Amino acid sequence: MEKILLQKQNGCAVPVIAEIPADLQKLVIVIHGYDSSKESENAANLMRILPGKGFGVFAYDQPHHGSEQAAKEELTVENCLDSLACVEDYLAERFGTDGTDTPEICYFGSSFGAYITCIYLSTRPHRGEKAFLRCAAVNFPELAAQEGAEDVELPDLFALYDRAKPENVQMAFAHGANDSTVKVEAVITFTERFAYPLTIFPGEEHTISNFPESPIRVAELAAELYTR
Repeated sequence: MEKILLQKQNGCAVPVIAEIPADLQKLVIVIHGYDSSKESENAANLMRILPGKGFGVFAYDQPHHGSEQAAKEELTVENCLDSLACVEDYLAERFGTDGTDTPEICYFGSSFGAYITCIYLSTRPHRGEKAFLRCAAVNFPELAAQEGAEDVELPDLFALYDRAKPENVQMAFAHGANDSTVKVEAVITFTERFAYPLTIFPGEEHTISNFPESPIRVAELAAELYTR
């Protein structure tokens, strides 16, 4: 495993861990959820499974999460978007942005990280055109309000995509049927409204890890999207 420490324009740090196979074909940025980190079980599963398929996996700590370097930064949507952009810029500089042999950049967002990924792809310049969203918190403003954060300004993802759905991006969603954190009904509504494929895992909750085969299947679905 490779450890990388990036610095944003505001001086804050973005710690990254990576698994990079010798036969590198594509680059996958892993964007973790709220109260998680780059060392999450999901990131570990992706790093175990995807490199064998030729994918380099890069997981990083979002602001106010994970290791001390990132935990110092205030958690705001803009800061989260800046961190993702910082990682993407690093990958483009390290692995190149032109030529037929340049690895394609892809995204894997979980929960709050999926919410950030969706905003990023709608509002920021980006090189990648494929995003896999696991247990996506498409209704995150509603969830935050339930936790007492009514005064925090958070973009409404439904309204944003009504105005500016990223037409150049392929997205696919996976969700646990019994998810009590982000109800599957919200994701069904979002994916039907914006015509995205959704795979529902029966008996699974927010981590999609109740059954040993489920994380493997999630990684396989992501790989299928990335290789289209």
